[in-house]
Amino acid sequence: MTAPLVALAGTLCPPGVFDPLAECLRGEVDVDAFPWLTGPGPWDVPSLADGVGDHVRQRYARQVLLCGHSTGGAIALQLAVTEPDLVAGLLLVDTGPHMNGHGDVDDILRRVREEWGDELRAAVLDRSFATPLAPADRTRMLAWATTVRQQAVYDVLASQRSLDFTAVLGRIAAPTVVLHGELDRARSVAEAYELAAGIPHAQLRLVTAGHTPVYETPEEAASAVRELLRYCRAPECLQSE
Repeated sequence: MTAPLVALAGTLCPPGVFDPLAECLRGEVDVDAFPWLTGPGPWDVPSLADGVGDHVRQRYARQVLLCGHSTGGAIALQLAVTEPDLVAGLLLVDTGPHMNGHGDVDDILRRVREEWGDELRAAVLDRSFATPLAPADRTRMLAWATTVRQQAVYDVLASQRSLDFTAVLGRIAAPTVVLHGELDRARSVAEAYELAAGIPHAQLRLVTAGHTPVYETPEEAASAVRELLRYCRAPECLQSE
């Protein structure tokens, strides 16, 4: 039986960004990439976390591993704090407890509001990887990004900017691994250290990748998932039906 891992990608990254990780974990973990950004809304972080929680209850009716990448990490943190009974283990990938160190968020919000289009979507996607994507992969990811509503992107980033999880990180009881690319152009390594320091017993793993290690270094991301499986207090609760 495989263990379920519900995976939440960053803003404008398609659920398929988890495909390399899923391949590495084939036969061990069922990677369930949940498309939170293309739902009907609302798109503030607490509401999106509620939607993820509903998905976990309806599909699994038990605890799951939860992986949050970038903005998906904020949604994962929200769920881990508000509904801890749903989260057996937490993998936080290139995210942070707040956006205070995310220096360009105001400019991104302005551009989403005023310059929405192919150029902006490409810029956000391209900076998510340390090395350029293969042309076919980039084309596929950009095609997915065109299906995303402008309002959804604006609302979730504005919501994330207004949140600061620092004061509640100590309430997270689930085993946690913070995975962070040392070459990330969006989130600094210092933010990863701050996040890991605030969560009891969290493990920090730095890898040679950009903003998206689940795609760029999937074997190392898979190792982090396996570590979570080892540390979960009741691994039998993770088995899929």
